[in-house]
Amino acid sequence: EYAQIILEDNVMMGAGVHFYVNNHKFERQDIPLIQQGYYPSEDIVVKEGAWIGANSIILPGVVIGRNSVVGAGSVVNKTVPDFVVVVGTPARVIKELNHNVK
Repeated sequence: EYAQIILEDNVMMGAGVHFYVNNHKFERQDIPLIQQGYYPSEDIVVKEGAWIGANSIILPGVVIGRNSVVGAGSVVNKTVPDFVVVVGTPARVIKELNHNVK
């Protein structure tokens, strides 16, 4: 079964954004990494109004919250809440956005 990359309405993305729906296994020390296979693929969801900065990497199973911002060059390995700004490697929340402002 294939994983999906789901982009909801009004999502913005900079150049060079990468989405990865699966990842290599690497637990065993007795065989080369290339022979260890992959973890099961997982969906990625980018919620309405989110903005993903240029050259960011979004890893398997991540949900990027509604109207949230991923700073350029970030590596997102965990779900991002709604209405926040995340930056860094790994991405961390640095700011909450006031979603009541019109």
